Amino acid sequence: MSTYQEKIDEFIAEFPVCEYILLEREDLVFSDKVRFICENECSRYGHSWACPPVIGTIEECMERCHKFSHALLFTTAADVPDIAAFQGCLNARRDHEQVSFELTERMKETFGETLTLTTGCMNCDKCAYPDAPCRDPEHRFATIESHGILIMQTAADAGLSYNFDGHTVIYFTLIFYNDSAE
Repeated sequence: MSTYQEKIDEFIAEFPVCEYILLEREDLVFSDKVRFICENECSRYGHSWACPPVIGTIEECMERCHKFSHALLFTTAADVPDIAAFQGCLNARRDHEQVSFELTERMKETFGETLTLTTGCMNCDKCAYPDAPCRDPEHRFATIESHGILIMQTAADAGLSYNFDGHTVIYFTLIFYNDSAE
């Protein structure tokens, strides 16, 4: 029987992934202080089905991650005329979210239950929260940071590239899973 790394290596090339690394849960850098950024600096806090506080406390979110032994951390990269040009970056982020969904589906086929965290849900121009149910819960991913993960430190510790020039934007996704052999 092949290892989980061999299983992922077999299909990852089918996706437009820039870099990827397989991590053990203990390789991720968690801090409950990250939620402070969500609460105080993000305009989506309290305004999205994919963001705090509706997704649970920081402790509940971290516990959700700890149900899994492994994580696939991957990036996509996109060339944009200028990283300060919002629309180009937004389009690249939508593309990243679609790759995240498709790769999550493949991971589910291979490993069963997963938890996917990304740059945040972008399915609707305006979230239905709190007035109506989520329009597309199957495509809704919470943010990495909302679950207490210091993604930039985790990426640096893992040796992933994330600093490019002013014309390249990088987005991250974490897909948590357990090896079916465990």
